[in-house]
Amino acid sequence: MTNYKLNEEKMFADVADGIAIIINSETGIYYGMNKLGTEVYENLINGVSAENILEKLLTWNKDAESKFNEYMEFLTKNGIIIPDSDVQNNIEVSIDEAIAAEDGFIPTVAEYKDVQELLLADPIHEVKEEEGWSPEKSSLNEDKEDVARREAKMELKK
Repeated sequence: MTNYKLNEEKMFADVADGIAIIINSETGIYYGMNKLGTEVYENLINGVSAENILEKLLTWNKDAESKFNEYMEFLTKNGIIIPDSDVQNNIEVSIDEAIAAEDGFIPTVAEYKDVQELLLADPIHEVKEEEGWSPEKSSLNEDKEDVARREAKMELKK
């Protein structure tokens, strides 16, 4: 059985309203999944084997295998998920058939690069878990004229 987990060294993931959004903190690329893709992803990172998920999808759609394999290849090739050998037990698949049917029994994931530069420019990427975020003093520019100019701009926006 093949089990996976989120590649937490590179990826940050959140699920909101049944949709997974995963951000690669190294490249600034983010990924969005359809609802079935999200359910498959959640099953994977919760310890369900890829084989058991595929078996479940095949009970609903005999042609699901190639699309499932494409989905899995995309996740692994892009480093979103990585093999997990620490899984101790076989967890039951939990996928809503109505959601699977709504998405044509095809889990999908899409790659987005539209905010890549913004995500990479965000100083939070410089955070080190053991040290926290500490920008260099020179980047803070404490020049009194510059500070006054920025404060004036803020007042204009109010």
